[in-house]
Amino acid sequence: MPMVIANNYRMHYELDDFTDPWKPAETLWIQHGFGRSARFWYHWVPPLAARYRVIRRDMRGHGQSADPGPEYQWSVEDLLQDMKGFLDALGLQQVHYVGESIGGILGVAFAVRWPERFKSLTLCATPTAIRPPIQRLFAVGYEDWYTALGKLGPGGWVKALMEQGGGIAGANPAHIDWVIQEWSKTPTHVLQGLCRLVPSIDITPLLPQVTVPTLVLAPARSPLTPLTEQVMIRDAIPGARIAVIEGRGHEIYVDDPEGCINALLKFLRSLA
Repeated sequence: MPMVIANNYRMHYELDDFTDPWKPAETLWIQHGFGRSARFWYHWVPPLAARYRVIRRDMRGHGQSADPGPEYQWSVEDLLQDMKGFLDALGLQQVHYVGESIGGILGVAFAVRWPERFKSLTLCATPTAIRPPIQRLFAVGYEDWYTALGKLGPGGWVKALMEQGGGIAGANPAHIDWVIQEWSKTPTHVLQGLCRLVPSIDITPLLPQVTVPTLVLAPARSPLTPLTEQVMIRDAIPGARIAVIEGRGHEIYVDDPEGCINALLKFLRSLA
């Protein structure tokens, strides 16, 4: 169980490396989004780990990383310092970064602040902000998002969201059960604290400041990150590229992992 102390915080990560041991290998960091963990990306490892050292890190309070506690005040600064500290603790000067949803939001902020640490930035189904219409969707019929999480717990909340078309759609029942079980492992107060922070973030002004090579993996039909917004992100980041993924909804990394990975590998090969 690989653990590292960074930013005075204990975080868990997975490292998969099947590259030729006599050759230098670049590192690819996959960062999950809200409520998920490194485990959600297990199926990306086999196609990638023969070419890259693949690191999957559990965000603060998620997966097997430490719980900051119900009194912790969530901040973007702490989350960014977690990321920088993680790279420093592992002695990684540069990585290719893949961020999904909120992981992508943090990736943009990080790339603007420390561009020298990213060889590339890939944004997977990443919104520019969690705007009021999405917050109402996340409330799943309750007063607000925070209340819904408190009443239902993370597993019950994601189940309700899926039933309203806001999550994985059309997956087999065993897969859905696994997703709900994994979400249920995250403490409710972690997601409540994070859901209070996220609506205050809008990365739109940062996009023109991104200088690292960028790929946008864009869902063709996500209710959370519409294609028009994804195209806007591509247009706002200098030199950015886009690959539109024809998944069922928001979870393109699950719906069409092959399409996402092929687009990612094509992008990375073009940078060599």
